[in-house]
Amino acid sequence: MQQTETYRCEGCGTVFRVAGGDRPTVVCSECEQVASPHGDAAAKREYRVGHATYVEGRRRTTEALERFESGHTTLARGGFDDAAGELEDSVDRFTAAVTRADSEAVREDCERARKKATCLWQAVEWLSGATYASEKGDADRATRYRKDAQQRLRAASEYDVLTAPDELTD
Repeated sequence: MQQTETYRCEGCGTVFRVAGGDRPTVVCSECEQVASPHGDAAAKREYRVGHATYVEGRRRTTEALERFESGHTTLARGGFDDAAGELEDSVDRFTAAVTRADSEAVREDCERARKKATCLWQAVEWLSGATYASEKGDADRATRYRKDAQQRLRAASEYDVLTAPDELTD
């Protein structure tokens, strides 16, 4: 039995079913825009990549926090900047997963992951700012940025742990 993939044109919304295992470029016959993969299978692929990127962003955040706490602000800032890039990429992947999901269950898991990753991304951006302010000797600004980061971290903790990609609801 051949695998069928669903594609949806972002321009006019036309849905295409394509048989085969490869990922072809599907051009909409109505508006001539390239259609993107759609459906729960496509959402799960995006989620899997987003999850891996999110985990790496969390790892880099932990390392940067350790450096910041030990007074290595320049190294910490570089780590926070790297973590922010990873978390931003994960937000993009989770957002794509939300828009591609067909079922409400998959969409909800993807949306929760998007919200949590967004909070962490924002927190890491504030922490990067705090390290920069510390380097410049602006302790008041560093403290404000750190408090802002703590608020975003609290907001992130309100969301459950991300669903493992293999356990994403069908």
